[in-house]
Amino acid sequence: MSSTRTAIAKQVKKIIIGGRYHLSGDIQNGSFVTHDEVTRKVVRVTDTHVVCECGRKFIINGNLKINE
Repeated sequence: MSSTRTAIAKQVKKIIIGGRYHLSGDIQNGSFVTHDEVTRKVVRVTDTHVVCECGRKFIINGNLKINE
């Protein structure tokens, strides 16, 4: 596992469901992938996505930035 992937995995593991986070990264919108930046409550974390209360699904990859 690369150091970038390890760092992202550590960030994702620290997410508290129901907490508000500033997220910046690639989002999955149907078959489209775009870049977005929002501050929202996280409602779910899967192996591949961080899902916000608004329905945005941030892809867990090298572009994902998470700040409290």
